[in-house]
Amino acid sequence: MDELRKKHIVQIAHNDNLINGFVVDYSADRVMILVANEFLNQAQDLKELDELEVIVFTHLGLKKMKSAVISELNNDNCLIIENSPAYPVPQKREFARVLSTIKFLIIKKDAVYNCNCVNISAGGIAFSCDDSDFQIGDTVKLKFFERDFGKDIICMADIVKRYGNVFAAKYKNLSGFDEDRIVKHVFKLMVHE
Repeated sequence: MDELRKKHIVQIAHNDNLINGFVVDYSADRVMILVANEFLNQAQDLKELDELEVIVFTHLGLKKMKSAVISELNNDNCLIIENSPAYPVPQKREFARVLSTIKFLIIKKDAVYNCNCVNISAGGIAFSCDDSDFQIGDTVKLKFFERDFGKDIICMADIVKRYGNVFAAKYKNLSGFDEDRIVKHVFKLMVHE
């Protein structure tokens, strides 16, 4: 699973048992999982080559894969399983979008507008803004604040939709580093929904 990272929460299903833990290490072909204390009894029942259904809570949302036990539960309460490709998930959107209430600024031709987020993704933002003169096709500058993302993020965006007082903008020159910060914000909101 390409989306897998250290500290991701994992849920393993085997027969009628669910086992929770988190990723402590991984490589292209295997994943080491620290099993949560309350699931140790179920994890002790797992044997080498047992087939598993695995759900991983990644920064891009829930991802599922079929796996198998490589190494049974050890003295450190760790289990090693096969790292397999995630099941393909058909999506209508390129990026996961979540509700958010952050406030941010839009700058257009020396005018500054205080805006309220409606929802956000790594690809764009829907927002409301009073007293604005935005039109579809406008290019504007967005400024997100450090309090929400760990540092100020400034990027350009195109206004792509309008529904009354709610607009949608698609980011234009968002750096990979800043996109990662937005993805983390989105994931944090998804986990706390």
